Amino acid sequence: MEQSRIKKLGRVLHRSDLGHAILKDPPKLPKIGSDVVNENMEHIGIVNDIFGPVKEPYVSIRVKEAWDEKITSNTMLYVIDKRRSDVRRRKRKSSPKPYNKSKE
Repeated sequence: MEQSRIKKLGRVLHRSDLGHAILKDPPKLPKIGSDVVNENMEHIGIVNDIFGPVKEPYVSIRVKEAWDEKITSNTMLYVIDKRRSDVRRRKRKSSPKPYNKSKE
């Protein structure tokens, strides 16, 4: 079972040559491949890359084609962080194998 959390990602700084939205220094780094939404919870795209200096990283968002014209600088974006409720795996119960000593 997965729980979803919405976290503030930040405002769009600018658009790259490839059309990606670039954000600077988010409060918490998202995972690559996480879903990105706007204030109205509409799916905008996914986190494509995290790059730059460690202290002030940049986040690249691959924006859907339908949102290319609508996303401008200063647009607030949010990330949906999905977490598993049970991270640990259950161990299989295996019966011990019988010891067969063959006579030769």
